[in-house]
Amino acid sequence: SLSAGTPHAVNAWLLIPIGLVVGLIYFLIFNFMIKKFDLKTPGREDDDIEGEDVVVLANNDYTAMAEIILNGLGGAENITSIDHCVTRLRLEIADPALVDDKKIKAAGVSGVIHPSKTSVQVVVGTQVQFVHDELKKLYKQQV
Repeated sequence: SLSAGTPHAVNAWLLIPIGLVVGLIYFLIFNFMIKKFDLKTPGREDDDIEGEDVVVLANNDYTAMAEIILNGLGGAENITSIDHCVTRLRLEIADPALVDDKKIKAAGVSGVIHPSKTSVQVVVGTQVQFVHDELKKLYKQQV
């Protein structure tokens, strides 16, 4: 255990280089294992999105993004709450079976997270405010 509080830690300053070596070993092992066994870590998911509806986030067409996200969430009638934080849309939904992650990812978003049965978070990035505003407009038009 790497801790200065252990009774046998006579040279506590050695914990820094030992910690760096242990950290490097962990990094090399995990990097090898992730690549060797193609483990799906955040950002390494399979992108099997149909190319016809893909929106590139850089084009600033927030309305098109919001439409695709709304359709991927199962429509306005499936959404019970819309909010956002710095980088994510935070949504509460009625029926989780209607949510299609592939459709949502086709909007050019970074990812979709399901923290609970009725919660969905769509990782948009720093432009989330604009997508949120457009999604709210579309939601109000359809409800």
